[in-house]
Amino acid sequence: MGFILSTMTSDELLVVRSDWPAATIAGEPGIVSGILSLSADVDGSASLHLVVGPAGAPTEECDHVEFVLSPDQADALARALASRPRSQ
Repeated sequence: MGFILSTMTSDELLVVRSDWPAATIAGEPGIVSGILSLSADVDGSASLHLVVGPAGAPTEECDHVEFVLSPDQADALARALASRPRSQ
């Protein structure tokens, strides 16, 4: 599974786009595309946006999920990511 760090808008801290093999409910092989973006607000809160759908589908035809993090939750996430083991 590869990923691409994409062009970001001014309020986005990170955008990752990826395609990976998946299986449909019927067990048929398929490809799923995903976009994960992280945006921050001046008050310290953050928002994680996840868009998932078939490869090549327009974003309006994909599923969208958003997690809004309070400033404390965003800080906890940053600490957790900073403390993870680094890949070599």
